[in-house]
Amino acid sequence: MGRIIVLYGPSASGKSEIQRQLTRPGFPRIITATTRPPRTNEINGVHYVFLDKESFREKMSRGELIEWTEYNGEWYGTLRSSIEEAIAGPGDANIILDLAGVLALKERYKKHVAAIYIGADLPSLARRLAERGGDTAETASRLQKAREQELTEAYMQPADAVIWNSDGADFGDTLKRVREAIASVHGRGTQ
Repeated sequence: MGRIIVLYGPSASGKSEIQRQLTRPGFPRIITATTRPPRTNEINGVHYVFLDKESFREKMSRGELIEWTEYNGEWYGTLRSSIEEAIAGPGDANIILDLAGVLALKERYKKHVAAIYIGADLPSLARRLAERGGDTAETASRLQKAREQELTEAYMQPADAVIWNSDGADFGDTLKRVREAIASVHGRGTQ
C-alpha cells in the first residue's frame, strides 16, 4: 500500500519546486481538480483536472471530493478516487495542499498520510512573490496570510516534519532534508 506525502506551507516557500524535484516514476504527483481555466501551457489531467463549476459542485455533493476550497472565485479540490488509487498503489505519491486539505486527508486516511510543512521567513517570501510579478494587492494579501496564519506554530502543528527553505539556504540541502523527512516518516509510520 502506498502513502500520501503532503507538502504544505505559505505561497513562495518552495513547495512546487520541491514537488517537481521529488516527482518521478514510483513517486508520482497527485493531480487535483479546479474550476479555473487552464493556462496556455497546462494540460487537462497533467497539471489539473479542469472542471466547470457545475461539474465541480456535482462532485462535491456526491462525495467525490475529499476537500475543497475557493480561491479568487475558483474552486480547487482533491478527488477521492485519486487519493484512493494512490493508497492502493505500490508506492508513495505526493500532493500540495493547504492546511484544511492536510487535516481532511489525515482525518480520513490517518496512517496513509504524512504532512511536511515547507516554510520560509517573511523577507524570503516577500522577495519571491515580488519576483513572480503580478498584482501587488494579491502579493500583500499572501504575505498577510503568511504572517497571520501560515508561519504560526498552530499552522505547523499537524506536520510530521517541518523544513525551512529561506533565502540563503542551499536548495540541494533543503531537498535532502525533505527526502530524509520522508524516509524518517516511513521508518516510524504516520500518526
